[in-house]
Amino acid sequence: MNLFEIIVLDISLIIFPMVCYIVYMFFVKTFNQEKNNIVLDIALISSVYLSVKYGVSVYNEIPLILFDIPLIIALLMERKQSFLAIFFLLLYHYYIEFNINIFYLIISFLPYTLCLLKNKKIDCISISLIFRSILFYINSFKIMSILVIIIFYIITKFIINLFENAKSINSLYNSLQKFEEDKKSKESLFKITHEIKNPIAVVKGYLDMYDVNNSKHSIKYIPIIKEEINRVLMLLEDFLSITKIKIEKEEMDLGLLLDDIKKSFSLILKSKDIKLICKDLDEIYVCADYNRLKQVLVNLIKNSMESIDSNGVIKISVNKNKEKIKIIIEDNGKGMNEEELQQIKSAFFSTKKNGTGLGVYLSNEIIKSHDGNLKYFSKKDKGTKVVITI
Repeated sequence: MNLFEIIVLDISLIIFPMVCYIVYMFFVKTFNQEKNNIVLDIALISSVYLSVKYGVSVYNEIPLILFDIPLIIALLMERKQSFLAIFFLLLYHYYIEFNINIFYLIISFLPYTLCLLKNKKIDCISISLIFRSILFYINSFKIMSILVIIIFYIITKFIINLFENAKSINSLYNSLQKFEEDKKSKESLFKITHEIKNPIAVVKGYLDMYDVNNSKHSIKYIPIIKEEINRVLMLLEDFLSITKIKIEKEEMDLGLLLDDIKKSFSLILKSKDIKLICKDLDEIYVCADYNRLKQVLVNLIKNSMESIDSNGVIKISVNKNKEKIKIIIEDNGKGMNEEELQQIKSAFFSTKKNGTGLGVYLSNEIIKSHDGNLKYFSKKDKGTKVVITI
């Protein structure tokens, strides 16, 4: 192999894991810094391993120093543990490959070590080149040696710029993500304020008209005022539930939970002439929060019940396989159109006149906390099916 082929091979082996890291970071959209650092450490150490294992270290007695590139990247990216691991690997490799005195090797790596200890942003590449040149080429000055040094400098600068650009883009994305989160928080706050303001405005209006000496006013206005106040309290209760979702999983019997729910709804369903079909289940154990799961099922059954005008039927069934359990709730209520179906999980969206729009949103958050999902299937005037998968 000539010098050009050797350099291309070594550069390819060095760059490949680093490019994989950058691709992983952007296309997988994993912007968690801790995870990114772990993947970066793996990429840098893999880069050293591949270059040492399959690369070529010498050409016509010219030792190539391209293998230092991962060390420099680890230093500039402030990955101290990776730096130390690569440092000792390269120290061992150069000692075995070239049989260089260990004392001179340590001196040649001294600029890197000083940069690490002082934690200063200085041009480690330039200083290192001087030391490397003195160590490797002092006895055999060749044009090829200068060429290798220039190539080493250019390639290292290129990779550093690549990483710095990736870091800048990552930082920009995180800023945008934070901006979006702040925006959503402000929108939620606006919606909450708006939702609370409406019933309070109604209460104020009736209180302004209310005459304590007029008995008709008491009969007419007080029930409306109570209803609006209850609406505010219900809205606040739902909102507080969202901000304090806490899941405590333990092994529970799903059949026992469904029996509990059937007993809770039996009287109210009977009064509304709604039939509940739910087969008794054999023991089905799942790892879940009993009370939170009950909260979800109660909310969904309540929604089904309120969507039914007459001759109502609510059917609950359970499908089980080795890994997942599906709880299916179906009703023959008024259903939803496409627009309503797309927004049903959104906070503050409700198809009911006096709904807070937080029940389904809260249920969805609880199911997501169980590593599951909540799906709606519905057509206008043809009922609704909800599938909980956990």
